[in-house]
Amino acid sequence: MTPRNYVVHGAGGIGSVIAARLASVGRRVQLVARGPHLQALQTQGLTVTQNTTGTWDLPAEESARQLDIDDQTLVLLAMKTDDTFDAIEQHASLYRELPLVCCQNGVTNEEWLSSRGYETYGCTVMVGAEITEPGIVRHSGGKILNIGTWPTGSNATCEALVSDLVASGMDASIDEQIIDGKWGKLVRNLANAYLALTNLSVQEASCDPVDRRFIADVNEEAADVLEAAAISARMVGKRTLREQIARLREPGRWPPQTSLTEESRSYPSTWQDLQSQRGNVEVDHFNGAIVRLGEQHQVATPLNRVLRDRCISAAKNRLLPGSETTASLRSATS
Repeated sequence: MTPRNYVVHGAGGIGSVIAARLASVGRRVQLVARGPHLQALQTQGLTVTQNTTGTWDLPAEESARQLDIDDQTLVLLAMKTDDTFDAIEQHASLYRELPLVCCQNGVTNEEWLSSRGYETYGCTVMVGAEITEPGIVRHSGGKILNIGTWPTGSNATCEALVSDLVASGMDASIDEQIIDGKWGKLVRNLANAYLALTNLSVQEASCDPVDRRFIADVNEEAADVLEAAAISARMVGKRTLREQIARLREPGRWPPQTSLTEESRSYPSTWQDLQSQRGNVEVDHFNGAIVRLGEQHQVATPLNRVLRDRCISAAKNRLLPGSETTASLRSATS
């Protein structure tokens, strides 16, 4: 059987880690990227550090039309959600008959693609990564990738991708209820705006009870909305969403699980977007999704609304992480 031909469209942090892992076990991998990162990939290859290590010389272009596409091609989408729409429209004729795997947060990508008739797959990503400089990506932690046909089920494509990912050392598995897992990850990502606005790392977010209580309140709004909308959100681990909320509200300061150093700290992509002054963030597809569902089902979501609006404003105004405090965000709801 001819091996899969992987195209990672959006070879930023997460996409580069997946690409490097697949390439490390001899799979065919090609990249779509842009800007200085693309230039570095073309001239010096892809280097990944920390939890994945090595340098790979992989074909990289600005458009998939410049790559070697065949009937064994599987496209892994790893760009920001707001970049998905134009990218797919520009490659519509090329991607129309190819399987598209959404290695992205939220559910917008899968819903949009499937509504337009594309062969759509969901992937719940629990991987931390960032571009530290053009051509160099730090894999800060996590190796979980759950994959299924959208919105439910699995097929031979899922099995082949999972097999290749497992061979590469990733903790990959098939999820026949991928929609539930993606909604669970969306809830987890509701805290991204809070961490970005208050300048917290993932490791620090659960230490202070004030931070935990804020995140619990944000998640409780989501729990109320999802129940009203009859949407199931499966969380990572054994706890349900309500149990996780109760756990976050327990008193006392929790020590970080690892010593906090510049190398051990990891930050969500929303924090990275503010830090790089990119000009936009994905939070309308996380907190905004909860706000819109709340409006449809008449459930109040003031904290999610504030997080969405303040984070979008911070991005547009090129504000760095740390422009808000817990108190300023709570006061904005009154």
